[in-house]
Amino acid sequence: MSSNEHDPNRKIRRQKDAGPQGTQVFSRDEVGKLLEEADPETKQGGGAELRGVSESVSGQAFALEGTTMVVGRSPDCSIRLEESSVSSEHARLVRDDEGWRVVNLLSTNGTFVNDKKISNAAIADGDHVRFGRAEFVFHDPEGRRSATGRSGVMQWLPWAAVAVAVAVAAIWLLR
Repeated sequence: MSSNEHDPNRKIRRQKDAGPQGTQVFSRDEVGKLLEEADPETKQGGGAELRGVSESVSGQAFALEGTTMVVGRSPDCSIRLEESSVSSEHARLVRDDEGWRVVNLLSTNGTFVNDKKISNAAIADGDHVRFGRAEFVFHDPEGRRSATGRSGVMQWLPWAAVAVAVAVAAIWLLR
């Protein structure tokens, strides 16, 4: 009997080495699906999406995944738009702890949020986002931001504090 037959780690090594060997080829989509299955937290968009409303993008919807997506005509863009008014790399959509933002990338025809030309702006559920002439409505079921850039609670909290202060002052005056 060889010394390997009495090696208690031999069985473990054999089990580790079992399985397909060699190079396996996957498409980007397949790799993305495998990563999502392995770690569901890799999909960080929370269901946010852009839905096309202008003629050139009507009926199109783009799910916002991860933390950064580039919008433009280039094949390398995360969101590729076949619209002549859109630059090759027109804008970037960025997600941080507070929600989604749109950043213009020095595009020729500009980036707009609710018809206001922007260089960098927070976007909220229901906002209209336009890249050149391609207009979308932003939908975010998590609703992390309001139109003012503050979360829902942070938007009404100052008004609640004012209401409490007025009530306390009224009670104090009526004594």
